[in-house]
Amino acid sequence: MVAAVREAKARAGKGKAARAKGRSGAEPAAAVESPGALLDGIFTAVGESPQAGGALPEIVRKNRRERAKRRLLDALAARGDYPVPETLRGELRTLVERWAQKGFEDAFAEADAFEIRCVEERAVLDAAARGDEEARFAAAERVYRREVEARYGQIEIRGLQLSARVRQDLEIAYVPLHVEVLSEPRSASTSTKMAGGKPKAGARTAKHKDLATMLRALAQLRAQERPRVLATDALKAHPRLLLVGEPGSGKSTLVAYLATRAARGELPVPAARTHPALIPFVVPVRSLQDAAATPEAIAHAAGTERWFVEAALRHGRALLLVDGLDEARTDVGGKVLPAVMETADAHPGNHVVVTTRPVGTPGKDEITPGGFTRARLVPMTRDEVGVFIDRWCLAAELSLNKPHRQAEVDARAAADDLKERVRASRAIEKLAQTTLLCSVICVVHRFLGQRIPERRVALYEAITNVLLYEWDRAKFPEGTAIGKLDAHAKRALLARLALSMHEARVAELPAEEVVKRLAAHLPDLGFPEEDASAIVAEIRDRNGVLVERTAGAFAFSHLTFQEYLAAMELVNLHAHDQLLRKYKDRWWHEVIVLAAGFPGAHAEKIIRGLLTKDGESVDAGTMLAAQCTETAVEVRKPLRREIENRVARLVPPESPKEFETLVGLGELAGPVLLRALDTASTEGKASIIMVLSEIRYEPATRQVLRFLKDPSRTKRPFADSGEMIAQSYTLAECAVVFAHWLLDESETAFSAYLDAMPSADPSVIRILRVIANSEKIPRLRIKYEALISRYEAAHAKTSSSASPSPRRAARSG
Repeated sequence: MVAAVREAKARAGKGKAARAKGRSGAEPAAAVESPGALLDGIFTAVGESPQAGGALPEIVRKNRRERAKRRLLDALAARGDYPVPETLRGELRTLVERWAQKGFEDAFAEADAFEIRCVEERAVLDAAARGDEEARFAAAERVYRREVEARYGQIEIRGLQLSARVRQDLEIAYVPLHVEVLSEPRSASTSTKMAGGKPKAGARTAKHKDLATMLRALAQLRAQERPRVLATDALKAHPRLLLVGEPGSGKSTLVAYLATRAARGELPVPAARTHPALIPFVVPVRSLQDAAATPEAIAHAAGTERWFVEAALRHGRALLLVDGLDEARTDVGGKVLPAVMETADAHPGNHVVVTTRPVGTPGKDEITPGGFTRARLVPMTRDEVGVFIDRWCLAAELSLNKPHRQAEVDARAAADDLKERVRASRAIEKLAQTTLLCSVICVVHRFLGQRIPERRVALYEAITNVLLYEWDRAKFPEGTAIGKLDAHAKRALLARLALSMHEARVAELPAEEVVKRLAAHLPDLGFPEEDASAIVAEIRDRNGVLVERTAGAFAFSHLTFQEYLAAMELVNLHAHDQLLRKYKDRWWHEVIVLAAGFPGAHAEKIIRGLLTKDGESVDAGTMLAAQCTETAVEVRKPLRREIENRVARLVPPESPKEFETLVGLGELAGPVLLRALDTASTEGKASIIMVLSEIRYEPATRQVLRFLKDPSRTKRPFADSGEMIAQSYTLAECAVVFAHWLLDESETAFSAYLDAMPSADPSVIRILRVIANSEKIPRLRIKYEALISRYEAAHAKTSSSASPSPRRAARSG
């Protein structure tokens, strides 16, 4: 459009001179190619696809072609007599080529869009010719907003393995993401929890014999935690936002969502803004040729014109969405953010969002640039995972061109099945907290006939297959190093890397170290070690099994994949003794459990070795052995019974030492504790519930909430952390301790809590009233009050139905 605008602006000044030359007999200017001639040339060059026409009569094919040409001629006529710039000519050629592949079917939607584009572009050109800058900007804004929405208003549904890539509207497929706003850099010494996660196990540090006092202390701890807020709300409150997210957490999709909402005028903005409609400019950092963030560079990256960006910045209406700071080329990496800050400082009143992967070493402070607020994308909650699954399944069904109502029915059935399977598996729940891995789980479920492998090893194999497939379909240029490797070679290469990293006790390596380790293994696979550098460079910007987590440092996209691949390599090496030597090291627990689940791993040998390590005691070896029976393909019944008998000696815990042992085992002890919960004594159940509370074992939610109605009271001291509790409690009161931390973790869990309240024991209400009165966080106080109200409403109804009115009583007398 730039050339056309220049031409339009020049016309008014050159008209008289041109006419004077014509009158003086000067040689006339070369004739501008007419729209008809332009279209004739394009249609002739494109020709016709024989397959598209099929068995249609010749006259029908001819009429279709002529109608298509007239449609585009009308569109070009809507531009007036302005020259057709080369960019628009290219769009015309592309449109005609696609249309020809469909046999020039009538009512082709792209022709409508092209005609609208021409009309709107004419408004810009007319305003430029008149010298009316305000009208020119308004007309250009309308055109640009439509282009942004067309470019970013859809999301690719990956992994469907259809012949063409599938895209669906963001409104159908997108799940709004939440962030944790960090007012200051955080360090490991001051953090009480991982970003977006739960407080660490063992947060109940003070011992209180009074449950209400204990819960008040927990509430004070929770009040110190940073709240989760919608990313859009964070932008509304903080006009300059540095958004940090792990690979696969949805940063680029969030940028597309913000751009689309802004283009539609739907993005929340501070009430103080004089003009609420922000204009989004998406700047992928990898597209920057240098470190400059000038209006010219922004215009080039965003696909618009410099004057338009300058005007938006000048009026304080720009929303700069700088995506992938960590993806900057090495020579400009440290200069991009200062350049963005300089542009923002020179044009106050505009909004800026910069996305990046974590740039510092995990656990160390990250620097927040001046004027920016740092926020961290947090993992999805269980409820958000459920919404993600609902929307993914609907998008997948709609991609098959089903009627919308039928797609909704089929999607609901698939989503409900998958959500139930996710909730039933702690391993899947943990993976599904990021958008990338949640979508992969959806793919696995869909292509395995709406099921998920129950054994973790089979599940991780299916997921890594999908991620490796994404590498395969990424269409690496011919001759690339990674393109030479088939799926088995890739998996073998990554397994060797995973084991070396796990042995080094690291989850992240510098790029040069990754190159070194891959180079050492490539010759074993029949490839030159020189390919290692190329492989690392080729996967740098692609989400998959291995990702560049921070600038210049690589990691597996989830620690689970490192553990799975390390276990696979150890099984291939028949390194059972190496596994058993690490049985007391928590870093290796999941690797040991997964190793027992591989075919040919000799699971019983691993299990017996673990039992032997414990001798006569019941410790980590026994708990690991119990976990191995869940992952192993086959374990004979006598060995299973031997493990059950051993576990019964520790569960339920009968002393503070045994209690602390179970807490120390963490989630490793969770499944064993749950299996014992129904058969234990009242005191044993109380201790088990307290352990589950201490380790924050969310899969126990449904089972423990059933005890809210249990009035059974402890009659003897029961084990807790550091002491035996002599005071008598109901199991319902113990269940309140477990449910306390769930209140702000999951709306699904809160709903289950609400549903249990009508039948709750009165001892529950006494504690909840105390907590509600002392709760400092408004949203949590509201939830406590809702729980109490649900109980009171149910019991008021019961009381009114049980007590007949005086008139009814007299009549019955």
